[in-house]
Amino acid sequence: MMRLHMPARSVLCMFMTEISFEIIGFDLDGTLLDTSMELAASLNHALDSAGRPQVDAKSVRSLVGMGARHMLEMALEQSGSSDKEMVKGLMPVLIDHYEANLGKNAPAFAGLLQAMDALQDQGIKLAVVTNKFESLAVKLLTNVGMVDRFVTVIGGDTMGKGRSKPERDPIDEMIRRCGGVVDQTPAAFIGDSIFDIKAAQNAGIANVAVSFGFLHQPVEELGADAIIDHYDELMPTLIKLAR
Repeated sequence: MMRLHMPARSVLCMFMTEISFEIIGFDLDGTLLDTSMELAASLNHALDSAGRPQVDAKSVRSLVGMGARHMLEMALEQSGSSDKEMVKGLMPVLIDHYEANLGKNAPAFAGLLQAMDALQDQGIKLAVVTNKFESLAVKLLTNVGMVDRFVTVIGGDTMGKGRSKPERDPIDEMIRRCGGVVDQTPAAFIGDSIFDIKAAQNAGIANVAVSFGFLHQPVEELGADAIIDHYDELMPTLIKLAR
C-alpha cells in the first residue's frame, strides 16, 4: 500500500509526467462529491414523517455506501426498531425528497476538478461506477455540472440484480464503454469503501482509496493499492502505480 504526502510544487511538476492508465473510474458519494448533507436532509425528512429522531450529517456518513434502503434501515434501528413494511413505506418518501433536491448541497471534494482536468489533458477517459441508482447518479452529476466529464455513468442497477460493486461486472462494463478491452486496457478505480476496492481488485485493476470519504472502517484496512488524503495527490499516486 502506498501513501504520498507531497508539497504542492512537487505535485504540479508531476502533472507534466504522462501516466499509462487509459481509463480512470470513480465512485460517486464520498469520492467525487460530499453528499452527506443532502442524504441527511432526505433521511431526516423520512424519519420525521415517521416520528423518529433525526440524525446529523456526520452520523449519516457512516450509513452511506450500501444503498438508500440500508441507510434508512440502519437509521430506524438506531432510533428504535425497523421492519420491512415501515422501510417499504418510507423509501418513496426518502427518494422523492432526495431526487427533488439533488445537487443543491453536494460540493466536490477539494482538488477534484483540477485533478480531473489534469487527467483529461492527457486524454485519459473518466467514468463513474456507483451503487446509487443510475438515474439518480446521472441527475446528480448533471445538476452539479459534471456529467459531461464522464464517458459513462454506471449505477447499482445498471448491470442487473447481484451485479453491482463489489462484483467486477460494473468495472468490466466501464472499461468496455470507454472503448477498452477487459483484462487488457490499463485502468484504475478510485473509491472510499470496501465495495469499491474489492470491485477493482476482482476486475484486476489498480485501485486508490480516499481517506476523506464515507468510511465504515479505517482506510488502511480497505487493502487498496494506495491511499490519498487530498486530490492533489491523485496524479503522482497514479504515476507511481502505473510504473
